Amino acid sequence: MKYEGIMTALVTPIDENNSVDKEAFAQIIEDQVKNGIHSLLVLGGTGEYTALSMEQRKIAIDVAMQVNKGRVPVVVGLLSPGLGDNIELGKYAKSAGADSVMVVTPFYVNPTNDGFLSYYEAIDQALDMPIILYNIPYKTGIHMTNDVVERIVDKITNITAMKVCSDNMGDVLELLQLVGDRISVLCGEDYRAVSSFISGAPGAITASSNLIPDVWVKIYNLVQQKEYDKAVALHKEFFPLMKALYREGNPGPLKAALEMIGLPTGRVSVPLLEASDGVKKELKNKLSELIVPVR
Repeated sequence: MKYEGIMTALVTPIDENNSVDKEAFAQIIEDQVKNGIHSLLVLGGTGEYTALSMEQRKIAIDVAMQVNKGRVPVVVGLLSPGLGDNIELGKYAKSAGADSVMVVTPFYVNPTNDGFLSYYEAIDQALDMPIILYNIPYKTGIHMTNDVVERIVDKITNITAMKVCSDNMGDVLELLQLVGDRISVLCGEDYRAVSSFISGAPGAITASSNLIPDVWVKIYNLVQQKEYDKAVALHKEFFPLMKALYREGNPGPLKAALEMIGLPTGRVSVPLLEASDGVKKELKNKLSELIVPVR
């Protein structure tokens, strides 16, 4: 499967009992599908993967699959640093009907280039399902270089896409040249998505699309219609809101903003905290200025 368009990195609603809020999660997923989002990512960083227990993760997968009912592709994040949890959850996701898994680079252990390849080979052998590579060096502390990505794509046919989170736009451009004809090179930065689209990236994985899915779909469609000026202008209009969403640790501000438009998300799992009063005020003002609809 080659991914195109906007994939929303979903928040995971958590209730006061520290359980996945199934009803709230279902509401968010319905809102996404209704607004034309192209695919969904469950249990990414925005979904607080690392703060959730294995049981909570499996519940989130179950809710997503039951609510979505095959309407759009569903990807499940595997963000543990080792094979054990990732293989267990990956097998669960596959049995539940997930279309792909997104596997982050094995952080903390600082693998060699050969180690990266061996790691993804082991994941592939255990799961035998479509895999999205995930490189986010500013959070993991390790960087999987583009030549290593090319080696992995050459060796593992189940690699179908890659989420690229980088401050260097050149990484996206080089990956499009090296492997773009074989996998979907997806921008993982809300700020740089439009530039990536115009440069040839077929899609993006975004967090702010939890809040403004219709805007992101419109931006993507404008690029497909080659109305680049309009796409850039629309992105620029909503950029201050996107910036406010990352003012503090994601997804604290995002969850606060979703609550403001009638989509309950509950608490944020420690060590992350809920948005400060100052950020909440900024978000409220931006939502009002941009007339983001209440759901």
